[in-house]
Amino acid sequence: MITIKLTRKWFFLLAAIAAFIVTGIVFAAWSTSGSGTGYAKAGTASALTLGDASASTSADLYPGATGAVKVKVTNPNSFPVRITSVAKQAAGSISSDKGAACNASTGVTFTDQTGLTLDLAAGATSTFSLANAVAMSNASDNTCQGAVFTIPVDVTAISNAS
Repeated sequence: MITIKLTRKWFFLLAAIAAFIVTGIVFAAWSTSGSGTGYAKAGTASALTLGDASASTSADLYPGATGAVKVKVTNPNSFPVRITSVAKQAAGSISSDKGAACNASTGVTFTDQTGLTLDLAAGATSTFSLANAVAMSNASDNTCQGAVFTIPVDVTAISNAS
């Protein structure tokens, strides 16, 4: 049997070198890298839907005055949106729940609303009030008193995810 005698200094030095080599081998055995391609896919936006907001309207419209328009909007998307404009449909006609005499002479006009910042959460429904968006002229028939007017509008929105 051969016995090798090392001084304490040499023993610790050799132990440190051995530990360093073992650590390097273990680290090298578990370290790896690679390259390739990552993928992401954009979702598809669904159209906003407008619902009946007549129950929440207030009687603030009369001949010679302006009033608020209520718009009830549902966002079926999985992301929030910001409504930026509400415009009267070009081919649509403003009508009332009072019948032909009122409809023939409503004198009611809608002013397109732009530059809006109406936020609507994902999957939410909210009713927005557009102040001074509708006006009634003095040409309105007397049968229009108490009428609820239906105004066909288009709503424009953008995604509002932060």
